[in-house]
Amino acid sequence: MSSTLLDFILCGFTYVLLSYFLGIWAKSKLTKASGGDEGEGIDLIPPVLDLPPGVSWPKKELAESE
Repeated sequence: MSSTLLDFILCGFTYVLLSYFLGIWAKSKLTKASGGDEGEGIDLIPPVLDLPPGVSWPKKELAESE
């Protein structure tokens, strides 16, 4: 077996193994985040920013119509 083929096999195995562990880690993060009360951790209120003179937020009616 050539060394190049062995390298490809080891790289493929490593890719599969890392993908598996990353999937498990991401799934555990999602279940912890959504395990509490509904809407917990989600802010629908826009942040208050100090805008420079002449710049303003769009009207609320405009944002809702889109």
